[in-house]
Amino acid sequence: MTPKKQSFSPEEKQKAKRAMLVRIRNTAFHHLAHIGLRTFRVLQDLELINDKASPVGEGVDLNVLRDQQHARRLNIPDGPFVIYLTEGDEPTQMIVELPMLLFSEDLVVRQAALESIEKMLVKVPMAFTPKTAAILKESRGALMSGIPGEWRTAAISACDALYDDVLIALHGVRQCLESESVLERSLKFYTPKVIHPSMTSVDSINLPIGNPERDHETLARLLSEIIASAPNLTELCSMYFAKLGFLPLAPSYSLAAAISKWLASNPGIDPWQEVWGWANSESSPIACYHACSVFVLLPKLIPDGKLQNLWSEVLKVINGSVKNGAEFPDYELWALRQDLARHFTFHLEARLPDGDGAGIGCFAWWFAEQVAALFPAGSDAAKFYRENWIKPASDRSSLIWLTASSPIQHSFLRYVTLSVLSPWAVALLTLMGEHLDELAPGEQAEDVQVKFNKALLSNIFSALPFPIKTPSDPTFALECSLADTVLKWAVYQTERHQEQLQELLTMSQTFGTNDGLCDALRKLGESDLSVQIAVCVALKTKMYTDRTVAEGIWEVISEPEWRENVLGSVSPLVQDQLIDSMNMLLIDNGGKWLSHLPHYIAELCEKEEDEERRRILFLYLIHTSLASDTVSAVRRLLRGRQKAKFVEYIKEYRAQVDAMGSNYPPWVAGKLRGLMASLYVL
Repeated sequence: MTPKKQSFSPEEKQKAKRAMLVRIRNTAFHHLAHIGLRTFRVLQDLELINDKASPVGEGVDLNVLRDQQHARRLNIPDGPFVIYLTEGDEPTQMIVELPMLLFSEDLVVRQAALESIEKMLVKVPMAFTPKTAAILKESRGALMSGIPGEWRTAAISACDALYDDVLIALHGVRQCLESESVLERSLKFYTPKVIHPSMTSVDSINLPIGNPERDHETLARLLSEIIASAPNLTELCSMYFAKLGFLPLAPSYSLAAAISKWLASNPGIDPWQEVWGWANSESSPIACYHACSVFVLLPKLIPDGKLQNLWSEVLKVINGSVKNGAEFPDYELWALRQDLARHFTFHLEARLPDGDGAGIGCFAWWFAEQVAALFPAGSDAAKFYRENWIKPASDRSSLIWLTASSPIQHSFLRYVTLSVLSPWAVALLTLMGEHLDELAPGEQAEDVQVKFNKALLSNIFSALPFPIKTPSDPTFALECSLADTVLKWAVYQTERHQEQLQELLTMSQTFGTNDGLCDALRKLGESDLSVQIAVCVALKTKMYTDRTVAEGIWEVISEPEWRENVLGSVSPLVQDQLIDSMNMLLIDNGGKWLSHLPHYIAELCEKEEDEERRRILFLYLIHTSLASDTVSAVRRLLRGRQKAKFVEYIKEYRAQVDAMGSNYPPWVAGKLRGLMASLYVL
């Protein structure tokens, strides 16, 4: 029999809802030793708790909060904290967290806290995200209400926005690091919000330029605005650095272009003194890049006798990727920024499937510079924070990124971020091509020429195939012709060095065509290791920058003989790079790549006798299966005759997934569930 449908009165429904909330509250209280102030206010708002909290803000000197220039207020950057010394014979340090004061039952305290927050919004550029600013504005009236039901709800909304805000977290970390006694507990609270920013916060940040590759008009407009509003050359450099200088832009949008136009209206200025004065005052090594770029693009501005100084600064930039170089100690400063840009790219791409590659990259580079600027100046500090903060975060984000295998829109900046080892070095080397002869390379000291040649060789190798011709309107310096620099520099070199440069130039021309690259890939087994690595570098470059390469690559890897004799036998280093590029091609192209590539990897894995290589191939199989949303290739191994060999690998991967816990974005966790259900041996 069909049960009779029951109907309940509104009073009965309300009573049931109340009982459910009480039960949830009691269960929560049973498992919690204490609750936070936000939770307490929520429970009050729901009439689930009658207790009273200790007065919030009691003992806080509101005069100090209201007066940003108060004598007892500590001189630290603006942010969520106000730190001051109490009055009396033995003053103590008082640390006030402004968002918490919004939960005070005292209207005067809430008002003082809100006004202090609003002053920061006026004073500090990008103090909060636009989303938070809008919520604070909407909540103001209710926060100033004396009715508990109104101000509590508004306080919860405002605090949620503030604590989710990546920019307020950025200011919080800066305050913690710059205060005399580091605020350890607060640092642990705000740092994860900066290193792993939430999408609900990031998506409301509007940079001056969102997608530089698509919007050259905005780049030109921003450059014009900087030129028009800069009162002096130092200020122009600072404004450019803040708005555009976090990217290695092409000559048309460079600092050199801005200075050239500004000087046309402001003659009689010594640009050498002004530009280097600005660069030396900045803690970021990128300022040195921009200063160098000005004078390699505008060599007429170099004073007599200063050419040697310029070459010394150029060497600092192009050797930025040299680790443990005693002469060039800035490696850690450059590596910190590169690691941050990659980490934020991994983090965002894993959470924004089918996202705008250029937009994600632009934000990642901008935010990388904001975060790098938090840390104390110097290589030692950069090394400490890179190893202890950024590397663990990057390791985690790269694993999530691999698991997600998000389809991302093609972008040259994405290629630069994820593939070029030292983007700023390659950018400067590229810019030097146009006026290299005017920089008198042959007249420089022998050790300068040796160091430059070494840096040029290593950087152009990492950028294979580098551009031979400059496009009509490039966005980035790295899109311009690096061949100009190579050819002009070769004139001043010994015959042996000329041969090396010519070999790389020929290699770049060959690998720059789809036919040339595919032919080199087909004959990879006949090449020595250096050429094999060069082919892998070129394949990765083409994979990021040229969609048409996929069909030719497929023709090569679909040959069983090539897979067995080349892909299955090359060194692990080469195999790693090849399969990594194939996996990216799978994500971009779908179709037969989705259905076949995982089985190609499974075939290699099944035949591999070396245990370590087999283990690595199994992990590759996992990633290609995740990228293709298929499990048949995995099941093929785990149901086959060799299945016993994979038991330990399964345990290892399961442990890795378990260790990541809730770090996976929900959609990635969903992808994993299907695979994990198949990861067992029958």
